[in-house]
Amino acid sequence: MPECKIVSIQHREAMTTSLIVAEVFGKRHDRVLEAIRNFIADLPEGAPFFRETSYTDLSNRAQAAYEMNRDGFSLLAMGFTGKKALGFKLKYIEAFNKMERALLNKNNLSWQHERAIGKIGRRAETDTIARFVNYATAQGSKSAKLYFMQITKMTNQALFMVSATGPQSFRDTLDSMQLSFLTTAEHIIRQVLEDGMTAGLHYRDVYKLSRDKVLAFAESLPRHRQISA
Repeated sequence: MPECKIVSIQHREAMTTSLIVAEVFGKRHDRVLEAIRNFIADLPEGAPFFRETSYTDLSNRAQAAYEMNRDGFSLLAMGFTGKKALGFKLKYIEAFNKMERALLNKNNLSWQHERAIGKIGRRAETDTIARFVNYATAQGSKSAKLYFMQITKMTNQALFMVSATGPQSFRDTLDSMQLSFLTTAEHIIRQVLEDGMTAGLHYRDVYKLSRDKVLAFAESLPRHRQISA
């Protein structure tokens, strides 16, 4: 299950649920509920880490469940042992980190400014890529539509931001400087594609030139910690 699915923003906080925890760790949901209720009974302040909720089962019946924040998950996961469980814990930690970075970013005016500029730049880039796809198709490419994914993946990997294409929401986890770098890289690609098409170059040469320009730009930047997709 992708990290972006196991943790989400609820009540302006990064949260997961007992159902998802049970699924990820391969536990029976009733056992997970029992463990949570034991924590609630033992905690003097009424377990602020857990919120009771419900879901509808396959028989269309309402069933009990719990939402929990990072602290609630940490308490619950203490009882999960073994090498496999450790891997799941690390996956959860990274997922919580991503969601919490996204929350912090959205409250930062500088970040909001960069994100707005980035959206405009990204739309302009995708418009140019669409024209490039038509250009490559006209020159005989049978898989030109793949350039939408290839150019995005190439850009993100060149800037050490993600290890794969990444979910649509990964930009929300970037800081202001990373967003600025990404916007600049997308502008470089847009300009190279436009210039290459105007000059009538072969589409493969245009793509290679755009890749080389972005890699050269990336090499001039301080390396950021890679974000897993």
